[in-house]
Amino acid sequence: MDLGFRREGFVPIVAIDESQSAVDTYNWNDSKHVGRKEDIRTLSNASIVELIREASPGVAPRGVIGGPPCQSFSLGNVNKNYRDPRARLGQEYARVLKKLNDAFQLDFFVFENVLGLKARRHKRRLSLIFGALERAGFNLFEQELDAAKFGVPQKRRRLFVVGINQLKFPNLKFGSPNGTAQRPVTVREALGKLPPPAYFRRDLKRRDIPFHPNHWAMNPKSRRFVDRTGFNGRSFKKLVWNKPSRTVAYGNREVHVHPTGKRRLSVLEAMLLQGFPKGYELRGTLSDQITQVSDAVPPPLAAAIARAIRQSIYRPIRQIQQKLLFWFEDHERSFPWRKTKNPFRILIAEKLLQQTAATKAVVVAYRELTHHFPTPAALSVAPRSKLGRIISPLGFHYRAAELKRLAKVIVTKHQGSVPSEFSHLVQLPGVGDYCARAVLSFGFGQNVPVVDTNVARFLYRVFGLHGDLPNNPARSPKLIQLAGSLVPQGRARDFNLAVLDLCASVCKASRPDCPACPLRKDCAFAISFAERNRREKSDHVCLA
Repeated sequence: MDLGFRREGFVPIVAIDESQSAVDTYNWNDSKHVGRKEDIRTLSNASIVELIREASPGVAPRGVIGGPPCQSFSLGNVNKNYRDPRARLGQEYARVLKKLNDAFQLDFFVFENVLGLKARRHKRRLSLIFGALERAGFNLFEQELDAAKFGVPQKRRRLFVVGINQLKFPNLKFGSPNGTAQRPVTVREALGKLPPPAYFRRDLKRRDIPFHPNHWAMNPKSRRFVDRTGFNGRSFKKLVWNKPSRTVAYGNREVHVHPTGKRRLSVLEAMLLQGFPKGYELRGTLSDQITQVSDAVPPPLAAAIARAIRQSIYRPIRQIQQKLLFWFEDHERSFPWRKTKNPFRILIAEKLLQQTAATKAVVVAYRELTHHFPTPAALSVAPRSKLGRIISPLGFHYRAAELKRLAKVIVTKHQGSVPSEFSHLVQLPGVGDYCARAVLSFGFGQNVPVVDTNVARFLYRVFGLHGDLPNNPARSPKLIQLAGSLVPQGRARDFNLAVLDLCASVCKASRPDCPACPLRKDCAFAISFAERNRREKSDHVCLA
């Protein structure tokens, strides 16, 4: 599944499996060696988070993909053990997912399993797994997909559940991928030109296997390979040249019989039927490799899932980012505090703008303050009378004393420099959540969103949210996550300013100018507004 996601531009941070051979295979084919041998059942919540942070410091993961072992739910498993510990791995996956979502605010997850999980006898288990996935913070989208419809030479129907973050994308609908294959790819097209494989023997070295290191097969010892008969049983299913393969799932090494009837498939042949590229190599013993190829998600199918996620989540976001930034180039408001990236000056501006519109009076006060008191040290000893005179035209006279206390704390506790961490900023006198994020974004260039009442209204309209705005939007986890999902990496300052300017001139509280909005085709409110106008015009025509 990782291989398919890589093809669509996703970069794995950590890959976990309890099988050493699977980890060896992963790292053999991945130069970054992010595969790790772990059992998620024994990993604590804290260690899972720490593992991710160590693997990719400073970069939060966007999603989690995985397929908990599914033998317990397989329709072909005739010897079921209802106490099989593997049956709980779906819930373990949900546990890990919830912890990672709490820590990193994920965008999505993918959960793959056999269709047998939906059988009546597993109804309770399925309900427990789906309930846990929803409680982890995601809206679920379930689909049954057949690999044969995605260019894989194999009939392989599997259950995929895609979860989309409930807080970040509350109304987003995941568009399930549609197979584009015009016709099924046959076994002959996939395997017809391969030379004969090597047969397993204990002294066989990897270098002695011809053509490809995985082109080896089990010894054809059974009498059936001589008589060419009796290929209908569970353990001797023979493939047909001109049809797709049966499902590649070889319990107890029950590898399909080659269409010639002379032997079983080689590992390489099974890999090609799964849609692996010819340059990919599996590691481990013959038995290890058979298990790995059986458990794999066909990479072309995984790529289709990844592509659908990218188009459902990231393409609309990218369009919003591009349109708004393009609009901002011609519509940015001009203020002196936007011509500096000095965190102290930006902090002064944000304090002056609290509960105050950006008027000429604010500009005058800002210029006087930064001219007479250009540093926290200078402001900390400023005469209160002089501060009061500068600030009095704005009202809220308490801000003079508050600014002086703010400067003193910066000098005494932060060595005269504005702190660059959110937790430290919000501890400064008179600095709230919005102000702290504004300083981080506009002064330090950090990729953080800013949320005030205007931005909250913008988010409600774009995403089509219902209900009243929260009393303090700057502290709303839901709105902060929503705003964060829109912020482009490296362009947070410009994007946040663009949203603020759009709210000031177009997306106003009353009488929003939707026809003039660059997001009129992307905003749920604007689309609804246009539809209402269309219906009203239609009604007028009918009345006329």
